[in-house]
Amino acid sequence: MNIRIGIVEDQIKVAERLKTRLSFYDHLQIVMHATNAEESMDMLNELTDSTRPHIILMDIEMPGKSGIEATREIKASYPDIDILIQTVFEEDDKIFQSIHAGASGYLLKDDPIQKYVDAMEELMDGGAALSPRIASKLMMYVQHVQEDKSKKKEEVQAEFSLTDREMDILEGIVDDLTAELLADRLFISPHTVRVHIKSIYKKLHVHSRASAVRFAITNGLFS
Repeated sequence: MNIRIGIVEDQIKVAERLKTRLSFYDHLQIVMHATNAEESMDMLNELTDSTRPHIILMDIEMPGKSGIEATREIKASYPDIDILIQTVFEEDDKIFQSIHAGASGYLLKDDPIQKYVDAMEELMDGGAALSPRIASKLMMYVQHVQEDKSKKKEEVQAEFSLTDREMDILEGIVDDLTAELLADRLFISPHTVRVHIKSIYKKLHVHSRASAVRFAITNGLFS
């Protein structure tokens, strides 16, 4: 399978060297090169579904918007495009931010070209381009975030005396479920749901669904 590749790199010499190295692989096709985030979006918008890149090699450090910001914007508009972050140093925080923004993995700029090719082929097969060390750290990071969120939910629940059932219903409110759908989800009657909702409003000192949702989001209760 041919792999269409986009490059977002502000240093022309670096980009040209990368193009030259990749040109030795017949199944790889460079379809765009942008020098900044704004230009990359303009180019993607001009291309069609059949000519846009399958994978973008994204420089993490660029003038203006960073590669992380560019990744977030591209994934919002073109979620099927995989993005590989290119970086000089293995900086855990930036790599985590990149993954959170939607990147599928990362490469070091001094990695052998075969590692680039292997990573892109793995992405096309549905894998992820992460080193075992970063994958392990990412799992620990996600676990830590989930533990923090769980602790926060427990603290808010205790502070406002919300029952487990009320927490379930508050989550349903955040999911924009009607009383009828909430009743089906929780195997209770719509009337009981509405009674719980009134209790939630009273305990949280809010007066509408929008205010309850705002409270939940502000306090980071649900994803």
